[in-house]
Formats: sequence, structure tokens, C-alpha cells
Amino acid sequence: MFVSKHDNEIWLVDQYHHSLQAGEVASRWGNEEFSAPSQSLITAVEKHDIGWVEPDKEILFNEETGRPINFININVKQHVQFYSNGYKKILEMDPYAGMLIGMHWIGLYTSRFGYDPTFTYNIPDDLKDFMQNVVIETQKEWVDVKMNFWKYNEKRSKFEDKIWIDYEFLQLMDRMSQLVSLNRHQDQAEAILGPVRKNQNCEGIHIAVQLPGDGSVVVEPFPFKEEFETSVKVRKIPDRKYESHEELSQEIANAPYEVIKWKIRKK
Repeated sequence: MFVSKHDNEIWLVDQYHHSLQAGEVASRWGNEEFSAPSQSLITAVEKHDIGWVEPDKEILFNEETGRPINFININVKQHVQFYSNGYKKILEMDPYAGMLIGMHWIGLYTSRFGYDPTFTYNIPDDLKDFMQNVVIETQKEWVDVKMNFWKYNEKRSKFEDKIWIDYEFLQLMDRMSQLVSLNRHQDQAEAILGPVRKNQNCEGIHIAVQLPGDGSVVVEPFPFKEEFETSVKVRKIPDRKYESHEELSQEIANAPYEVIKWKIRKK
């Protein structure tokens, strides 16, 4: 669950709702300059946080602060379990999409495979061997997936390159969705995302994303056919210390989902 504080409120966005919103934006990607993503890639973006459905229903609770736990602050073994559950589910449904979700998941422990050296999930010393095993064993599962999709008369390096292009696209969609999931219309924020490629024959470029504070998201260069609206589902509760998990859960259960619309537009 995304947990953010605004004035005297805690805003909550379910992880899976975040990934559905990211998938909605991914489905719009593509124009004369930018190649459109495949359906499996859109599925990977849309389903990348499906493993969080049950945890978000249960509400993770910090007994010390008396508040819900933000997704980045949960313990490592829970993090592994949630992502593993979702990864395995989609791997059965759409192996290529599942592999990309696995790459997204494992990338969180490996600075996104070097794609983002500034970020990696903090692993306690006593769990480093456990995590190393998770990283190694999960990657082994992708060998069979690749062999089912690689055509023997296709240049293998080109095939592998396309996988990493798709992985990088998933990271960009995730980060773009986080901006609208953690901010309000009046908030100003910006990020330089990527690199991402317009097509496989191009070098990677960066995408500038800006929230100017008017409920819009300015994207430059613009990778969509047209401007459009996207929406985020948010629940709001008072920012206070809750005495128990039960009290917090009841407060959240009583909070209606609010649909906040954002305009994706050109500069």
C-alpha cells in the first residue's frame, strides 16, 4: 500500500490499483515516434503488483507508530512473499509477462540490475544469504520462458535486448504512476525517468515528467497519440495514532474510495 501524508490526513492507494493505473497509461503509449508495447508488456505493467491484493486487504500495521505501513518499509521476507505470489500467478497465465514481473521484483534488490544505481531495497545482514538465493533461483526460472519465445533463426542478442527494453519500460511506467499515486493536484513535483527507447533501433532517451500543481501531468517528449485522463483511487483517513490493528482496519473500511483524475498532457 502507498501511504502518504497530506496536511492532517493519511492518503492510501492500494498497490494493485496503482499497477492497474500504470497499465492504463501503458496501453496508451505509442505514436509515430514511439513504438506501442505488446499486450504481454501491458499485462506485466498492469499486473506487476498483483501480489499485494491480499496484504492490502489485511492492512499492514506499525504498532509503534499506530499507522499503516508504507510498501517500502515492510520486512524483507514479507516483501519476497508478496511479490513471489504475484509473479508465480502471472507466470502461469502469461509466461512472458510473468518473467517481466519477476525481473521487476528481483530488480528491487539489485539496483534494478544497474538500471537505477541509486536505488535498492535495504537487506539486513542476516538475510543477505537468503536474498542472494532468491535472486539466483528466480532468475533460473526465466531460462525456460526465454527458450519458449526465442526463435532459433533470430539473433539471440536482439531477442535479449528486446527483453531489457521491455523491462525498462515497466520501470518507467511504475515510476510515473508513483508520482500521481503519492501526490495531490496542488502538489508540484518532477522527475527525469528512463532511459527508455522509442523503438529497438534507437538509443535510450529520458522522459521528463512534471506535476505543475494543476492536476495535470506534463510529459516531454510526449510518447502518446493524444492527451488523455487517467485516474487514481484513494482512501483518506485522519493522520493520528491508532490504538490497534482492528481500529485502523475499521477506519480504513469506513473510508470510501475517491477517484482522482489526472490529465496527461504535452508540454
